[in-house]
This record gives sequence, C-alpha cells and structure tokens, in this order.
Amino acid sequence: MFFKIVVPLDGSPCSESALRSASFMARAFNAELKLVTVEDIALPIYPGEVDAEMISDVQKNHEAYLNRRAHELREEGCCVTIAVLKPGPPADRILDEVHRERADLIVVGSHGRTGLTRVLLGSVAEKLARQAPCPVMIARLQEVPAAL
Repeated sequence: MFFKIVVPLDGSPCSESALRSASFMARAFNAELKLVTVEDIALPIYPGEVDAEMISDVQKNHEAYLNRRAHELREEGCCVTIAVLKPGPPADRILDEVHRERADLIVVGSHGRTGLTRVLLGSVAEKLARQAPCPVMIARLQEVPAAL
C-alpha cells in the first residue's frame, strides 16, 4: 500500500513518462503525489554573473512547471503537492525530500543509458534505486508507434 509517492521531474520526456505511471499508481492506491524538481542554476562564466533576480526567475520557472503538472493531475482526481528543491546533486536532494516526506514510493524516469554514457553522465535513477529507503519504480520512455 502506498500513501505518498515522490515523482522527480526535469521536464524531459522520460520524467513525463514516469509521471503518467505515478498518476496511475496514485489513483489506484488513493495516494498523494509529491512532484519535485531540483533547481539548476547554470554556473556563470564570470564571477558575479548570477544574481538574486536570476535565481528568483529560475525558481519561478520551476514552480510554474510543477504547478502546470499538478493542475492537470488534480483534474484527474489526484491529490498533489509540489516542491522546488535547492540546487545540488539531484539524487541527493531527492533522497533528502523522500526522507523528509516519509515517502512510500519513488517513481522516476530513466533514459536507459548503459555503459560509458551512464558512467560519464551518472544516473539519478540508479542512485535512487540503490539508496532510497522505499521502493523505486523506474519508468523508461516507451516509443509510441506511429498511427497507421
């Protein structure tokens, strides 16, 4: 039985695919969805390029994205909350939130990269699966066949 499901989102097709799976699980178990994203402030080329206004704009964009998704899910009958997590390693920030929320399940998207690509880019889904205190459902992006 699941009561709180955390869904990390980054705007990619993979995370959107995970969101579809998570919303199905939430409706099936009457669980609350917690949509999270990690702030990603691009590193400046020159010191002093990042200011408070830029950080505020990034946070507003993340909140708007999560609010759009939350609104769609609420229209489907899901109970949804959102959180924009502080900048840092995404898996670490997500795990902090999972612990804080005492989540029962994480539903995360994965690109399904293997080999050297995964080693070089890292894998948030893999780290969550290895370190989470609850089950982790990894949803891979499925290719949708073209209509005949």
